[in-house]
Parts: sequence; structure tokens; C-alpha cells
Amino acid sequence: MLLYCHFMHLLSLSYRRIIVATNIAETSLTVDGVVFVIDPGVVKQHQYSPMTGMYSLVVVKISRVQATQRAGRAGRTRPGKCYRLYTEAVFENELPPVTMPEIQRSSLAGAVLHLKSLDLKDINVLEFEYLDPPSRSSLEDALQKLFIIDAIQEDGSITHLGRRMAVLPLEPSLSRMLLAAEEAGCLSEALTIAAMLSCESLFLPSPKKSASHKRDLEFKSLPDGMGLGDHIQLLQIYEKWHEDGYNAEWCKEHGVKIRSMMFAREVRRQLSQIMKWEDKGLSRYRRKDPKMLALRKAICTGFSNHLAHRMQQHNGFRTLGAKTHLVQIHPSACSMEVDDDGLLPEWVVYNELVNVGRPFIRNVCAVKGSWCQPALMKLSKLSVTKLGGAQSSTLPSVEKEQKVEKPAIEPLSATQKDLVAAARERFLARKQARTK
Repeated sequence: MLLYCHFMHLLSLSYRRIIVATNIAETSLTVDGVVFVIDPGVVKQHQYSPMTGMYSLVVVKISRVQATQRAGRAGRTRPGKCYRLYTEAVFENELPPVTMPEIQRSSLAGAVLHLKSLDLKDINVLEFEYLDPPSRSSLEDALQKLFIIDAIQEDGSITHLGRRMAVLPLEPSLSRMLLAAEEAGCLSEALTIAAMLSCESLFLPSPKKSASHKRDLEFKSLPDGMGLGDHIQLLQIYEKWHEDGYNAEWCKEHGVKIRSMMFAREVRRQLSQIMKWEDKGLSRYRRKDPKMLALRKAICTGFSNHLAHRMQQHNGFRTLGAKTHLVQIHPSACSMEVDDDGLLPEWVVYNELVNVGRPFIRNVCAVKGSWCQPALMKLSKLSVTKLGGAQSSTLPSVEKEQKVEKPAIEPLSATQKDLVAAARERFLARKQARTK
């Protein structure tokens, strides 16, 4: 975090002010009166690891370019100084010369899909000459995700669905969900979910720390998502706000950021225009309505590259794909329906896999196992070299195909069974306490 120490003598006040700024201070923004800058030499950076398939917020060293830019904020309008909390030797020998390009620290599914849609003859995504070449593992990860959601074929050529997905200004998973919903007749609801998922942060922070559920703070209770997960809850939140006439006071009472809701409303309007769909208003439905099943199936189709299967004995999940991880549902998720044994739904899809101390899946929706079978079949026969677009004549004679790692289920010991039973009882007790 970059600390800006802004000592300004006010005409009517006799004290000094200290302004704490974020990395926006590294841009060309100029704040009058800033004299001293304290540069700790580090920054929190959002990074995607193709080896794990997870996003992490990690503290990394800044580059020499960033250090120079931070120093330039001091004394823009009057003489000043920058105090660096590291030595000159660290600056010269340990700090990288330039900042890591975003293409090397982000998921490349959208970029690869756009490249495939350009109709460049015989293009091989894996061998393409990029200005800032990403790692091969990042490209392979993107190709696998696109193949699972039907954006590209086994030989790497783009499909008709992939061309339509490339037009939409969304992540490929959200684009695929919209196209599946359009075919199933529930596009209105899918547009709302896509718009709500496009918001970076939706809920207001808690006014004080509480041991209760994070979304049941001191605000009025939010919709429960029918016990089906976060996607349905986001849809319900938007519909409630729509019924209240897009009232800012409703957002304040329910702990929702009005700016995020206004952003979601604008995104939904633009997506409706791009999809050439006439908005005829929002409709209400119940849990077992056919339209709700169609919507959840469309969500499963779009996020079939983000599948997770619950373990047999507890509420931990194992993600499915070329690389698997044992994860838990993020604490900020809405409550999901459990069976008589306190177990969550067997199959879920998620929007994001994050590492905050340990791996969690966020924005989770319950789906049926039968809906996941097409994706599981594709996972069992991935050939990354072909997906890249290489010609068959250039392929090696023997090619190893990537297979899904099947989780090995080991029998539990008596002590482990007691721990699982105790954890299940605590979970049921907390659920019962929240419903009272």
C-alpha cells in the first residue's frame, strides 16, 4: 500500500491532514499540495495461477517503473520528497525493471476466444508471437475452458456458439450461459444474473463485527436464493429492487451498494441491446417452476468448466478439471439447502475459485449431476495440442491425453468418523439457529 502524507496548513484550521491513497496515485492523477510520499516497495496484486486455476490477492514487490511513478507524485505542485522503505541495492538488484503485463497474470479464456474468432488461417494459439508472451500453461488452461463450454472444437476451430460468445463483452462462461438461456426461454433472468455477477462488490461492509452470517448483519434480511445458491439470490435481489422502483433507500436498508446496483442495471440494458432482446419486464416464479429448472441448467451449461463435486462424508468439495482441488464454499455465500444428514447439494457450479488463506469457491449454484455429464465426457479426452490449432501433420505420433483426476476415496477411521459427526451436528445447530 502506498502511503501519501499530505501536510496542508488550512487557513481556518491549525492541524495537518494525512491522506492515504491506493495505487491510483501511480497514474497521472495530481493532487494539489502533496509534498511527502512514503513508498513501502510492495503492492497487493490480483493474480491468476493456471497451475491451480485460482485467483489470489498476493503482496508482491513493485517494479522500478512503479517506484519512479510513485516518487513523481511528491512535489508536483511544490517541492517535496519521496521516502523509500528499502535500500538502493534492493531498488537496483531486486525490483523488476517493469510491471508484469496483465496478460501474464490473468485468465486468458476471453483473449484466446477473441483470437480464435479473427479468422486467421492456420493460427496456432500455443505458438502465436505475442508482444508479451504468456506462459504455455495459461494458454492451455484457456483452451481447456473454451472446449468444455463448446466455444471451440476438438481440432481447435471456433464453433458457431464461440463466434456469438466472442461478440458479447463478457467472460466466456457468462456469454455461454446467456446463449443457453436464450435457447431455453429464460434469457431475462440470465441477463440479470450476468449483470449482477459483473459487479465487483455488491454488499456493504458490516457496521460492526458479528458472529452471525455475513449477509444477515444488521440490515433487513435478503432473499434466501430458494436454497439453490448465490446466482438465484442475486436474481431475487435485483427483482426486489425492481419491484421497489429502483429505490436507493431499499439498497441502504438491505445492505446493498446502490452504485453496484445501478451499474448492474446499465450492464443489463446494454446486454439486452446486444442480444437484440426486447425487455418485457421481470416475472416471478417458484423453486420448482420449469423456468427455474431451465435457468439453473443454463447456468450449469455456462459454468460447466467450473464444476465441483461434494465429498461423500462431509461438505467439502472437489473441483473437476485437468487439475482438481479440495475446496469449501466461501463464508459469504448464501445458505443452501441441506439433506437430513446436513450435507449440501452433491453437484455445484461456481463463478470463481479464490485462495484467501485456503481455497474457496464463490458464487455457487446447485445443479443436477445429469446436467454435468457432457462436460465430464469432454474432460475425459482433452488434447491440448489439437485445441491450440496445430495441423494434424505437425502433431506427434503419440500424444498423451489429459484425463480428469479422479479423487481417491479412502475409508475413514473411527476418530475421523467422530469428527465428521461432530462437525455435522455443529453445522445443523448453526442452521437451526439462523432459521429461528
